[in-house]
Amino acid sequence: MINNPKPISDEQISSVVQNAICVIVTIKNNLEDELTLLQQYYNETRSSDMPTSIPDDITFFNTSGTLYRTTNLTMGELSKSIAAPMSSTTRMVNWLVDNSYAVRLSDPDDRRIVRVTLTEEGRKLHEYIESHIIKRVRETMELLTQEEQTVVLAVFDKLARVFNLKEAK
Repeated sequence: MINNPKPISDEQISSVVQNAICVIVTIKNNLEDELTLLQQYYNETRSSDMPTSIPDDITFFNTSGTLYRTTNLTMGELSKSIAAPMSSTTRMVNWLVDNSYAVRLSDPDDRRIVRVTLTEEGRKLHEYIESHIIKRVRETMELLTQEEQTVVLAVFDKLARVFNLKEAK
């Protein structure tokens, strides 16, 4: 027999939502600051002109990560993959192209289709930023017990599947 837990109260749900929003805002603000600093530091090691700052940190990281894992996506595929409107995707791709982190390619079978891929500099920037984000998350996760880490990872994985953010395994 399945043990049905006590129903969650409206107050508990409200508390979860408020806490989740606080965590998301904190992560977003920290990520924005971190990405700006990392981009500045990364660009100091490059010989090219320093690009403008990242216009939208979350869209940047989603876009660069998606293009890092899957090359030559169409704009529509990229927009769907990062769950962003086409206008936001276009602005981000424009920024990536303008700063030599990505290129637009013509589709050999259909001239109306535009494909996007990261340049070598774009791949390096993504790797650089991702390694620092992994380091920061690892530092945060180490504040939790092993059991808590396992639960956090399982819950976020399940939430991503529930919200169709990643394919079911």
